[in-house]
Amino acid sequence: MGTFFRRLSIQLYLVVSLCFTIATLSLIMVSVNIQQRTLIDEAEQNLDRVASAFQTNLDVILNTRQQGLVNLADNLQRWGEDHPGLADEAGLRQLFDHVWVVNRAGVVIDEWPRIGAAQERLNLSQNSMFQSLLDGNNFILTAPQPSYYNNEMVVHASVPVFDSDGSFLGAVVGVFSLRNNEVLNRIVTTRIGDSGHVAIVDHEGYVVGHPDRLLLGSQLSASQAPLVFSAIQSGWQGVEQTVGINGEEILQAVKPVAAGKWIVVAQVSLREAMRPVRFVRNVQWVLGFVALVVTLGLLSVIIHAYLRPLTRLQDEVAAVQRGHQEHLTEPGILELRNLVYRFNNLLAQNAASQQSLQRRQAYLDQILATSSAGLFMANRKGQIEYVNQRMVDMTGYDTKDLIKNGFVKQLNEQHRAHFTSKVKQAIDDVATASVEVQLRHNDGKLVWLRIETSPVLLNKQCVGHVGTVTDITSEREKIDALRHAALQDTLTGLLNRRGLEKAMHESFQHSVENQQPLVLVMIDLDNFKQVNDTHGHAFGDRVLSDVAQVMRSFTRESDVIGRLGGDEFVVMLPGCTLERAQQVADGLIRAVAKLGERNQEAQNVKLSVGICQRLASDDNYAELLTRADHAAYEAKRAGGSRWVLA
Repeated sequence: MGTFFRRLSIQLYLVVSLCFTIATLSLIMVSVNIQQRTLIDEAEQNLDRVASAFQTNLDVILNTRQQGLVNLADNLQRWGEDHPGLADEAGLRQLFDHVWVVNRAGVVIDEWPRIGAAQERLNLSQNSMFQSLLDGNNFILTAPQPSYYNNEMVVHASVPVFDSDGSFLGAVVGVFSLRNNEVLNRIVTTRIGDSGHVAIVDHEGYVVGHPDRLLLGSQLSASQAPLVFSAIQSGWQGVEQTVGINGEEILQAVKPVAAGKWIVVAQVSLREAMRPVRFVRNVQWVLGFVALVVTLGLLSVIIHAYLRPLTRLQDEVAAVQRGHQEHLTEPGILELRNLVYRFNNLLAQNAASQQSLQRRQAYLDQILATSSAGLFMANRKGQIEYVNQRMVDMTGYDTKDLIKNGFVKQLNEQHRAHFTSKVKQAIDDVATASVEVQLRHNDGKLVWLRIETSPVLLNKQCVGHVGTVTDITSEREKIDALRHAALQDTLTGLLNRRGLEKAMHESFQHSVENQQPLVLVMIDLDNFKQVNDTHGHAFGDRVLSDVAQVMRSFTRESDVIGRLGGDEFVVMLPGCTLERAQQVADGLIRAVAKLGERNQEAQNVKLSVGICQRLASDDNYAELLTRADHAAYEAKRAGGSRWVLA
């Protein structure tokens, strides 16, 4: 399967097919989107026209009813005279289902049609509508509420009545039913398409008119009708796509009616508005699929025909690789002809380069085999790929072992991490590196090697590393001997002052870092100057050597012993307790006393010893040395042959 998809013909076919498919799908989608947007725009315009027409119609209806109530109020200004009767108000009877006359106390004193004597006592004084008229409102249109006669939802329209002096006399009220009002029913029963309709909502969100009679008088929330509440709060009007009360996507037009603060809402299902687009879209998908299948079939035939010369070229290249041909034959296609020409030139150049490389390889093999230095080659990751015979002789390990395992494992543990870090840094930085390490030869002896590496660059890119290995064992031994001589006292064989200071510093730092005890013993030879002056310097030197030998016999290999100068010595005891240090001091004092017993000339030589332990407050070894020196001085003042603890 993987080989199948790597074929040029398949890849070319897939790429062209994919491009054509994407182009076809894009054109269909763009076309459908344009048609969809056009259809939605037309639907929005139609909704806006319908809503605007009903907005104008409701404005006229409400203004007419307001003016009818105002005219009746003007006729009732002469309150003291009997009114000829509301039954004579033929115009109002066409506009309202009921009409009331209310006095200044809020009591209905006349009505049409007359329902019964009980209604004459209807008191509206506590009604919010009546209170609004008292507050100075000229026209009140209430929210839907149950009728005083029955539970039918009605709306009350009212205007105040004033006398000629402007005093409040009462009000006239028109009542019309939401369910049975012919004008409202004519509006809300208007159908827009199959599922669209018109509704009327007042400024508080109450449904005044709706095809679903169960919704009459109910109050909508802002989440149910966001566009309606936007019109209520800000006066916005227009057409938007939103979600209906039942959760369906709809197109909704909203138009405020200024006269009664009502809102005309015209809406239609978005699915219905998009119905013509779905049919056109389905037709386009079918036609696009048919065109795509036919085009892809033609592409397959054309691509196969045009790639046939490549198949022949592939066969000839395979024949050249097997040695059956020395060059390729020129094809008829111009582009392939240029390719074949360059390929044939490359074959000729490759043959000439191969002969040159063989000659150079012969020279290189001879140079590497006869080199006096160890040589190795490594790849970019530092893995050894070649070593010469000199490197095999230097390390004692054969070629296969060095190439497979390298020589890091044979390095001294102290040098292994340092060597690995230096080489890794050189590889990462593509830089040279030089490091001296100690390696265990295959025969068990330790040898010192200097290893130097350099990157091999090709077109400024690192392709590997070459290295030289030099045996510096003799050189290091000479350096170590000179270094040892520089730190050793030639008379006693102990550390001299320079070596002693270096060792004391290292012991102090090790004690601090590892939180281990450390004791410093300061030793002073009493009466040594008298012996030296009396018996000569040669005898004095022999006494110093004997004392040094005594110190070695009482200390461990990990302890530090040195001659500070003249007849002063220092013993540093790492990890030692004060009790152990006191035992060492007692032993040294007794041993030196016995030297005097065996040699009369040295019988006056005694030891004054000061002992000091490292404290947490000590910053360096010099503080210990000072305290121990003071303690030794106190021991000398006390007569010598004793120790004093600082």
